[in-house]
Amino acid sequence: MKHMKKIALVVVGTAMAVFTVLAMAEASAPMGWYLEGNLGASKISNVSFAPNTSIQSSGLGWNLNGGYKFIPYFATEIGYTSYANGTINFNGTKVGTDQVYAYDLAGKAIVPIQDVGAEVFAKLGVARAKSHVTATNASLLAASGETLNTGRYNSTNLYFGVGGDYAFMPNLSANIQWNRVDGNTSTGNLDLFSLGLTYLFG
Repeated sequence: MKHMKKIALVVVGTAMAVFTVLAMAEASAPMGWYLEGNLGASKISNVSFAPNTSIQSSGLGWNLNGGYKFIPYFATEIGYTSYANGTINFNGTKVGTDQVYAYDLAGKAIVPIQDVGAEVFAKLGVARAKSHVTATNASLLAASGETLNTGRYNSTNLYFGVGGDYAFMPNLSANIQWNRVDGNTSTGNLDLFSLGLTYLFG
């Protein structure tokens, strides 16, 4: 009987501690509309333009997000990301360029870290990727009997990411995050690893 009482006390005590932590998070984490800007390294991969072609796509990308934080643990947001232009090479020689951007709509699961002012988060949603491929040296491809798949391409794909942020002011925080649009062979997989600032209107 005493053993059962001890177990019950431990269970109740643990539950109270958990609810206390959650209540503290509820009180300390502001909610409302927010605006976020990010800048970092972007990359396009898993894309095909013509046989024997490759893409050099690493460079500077940027992202803007607007969202609403409903509770300390969940938000939704809409975003726009511009990726660094890709250089399309045929046997090592530039033959074209690839311009890519994407819109996304995502849910954001958030875990506040108590008494630190930090959070970790994960995003999951859908993105619309848009690619514009242009030829800069079509004659080289023609001489080899190849044709570059130029034009505009669109795809609707899975969007996901992870990151963390730190609030150094009540309504202003810095973040680090990685996000991916899981595209197809026309638009490619689109990655952005970035640093940014978030302003919470509250």
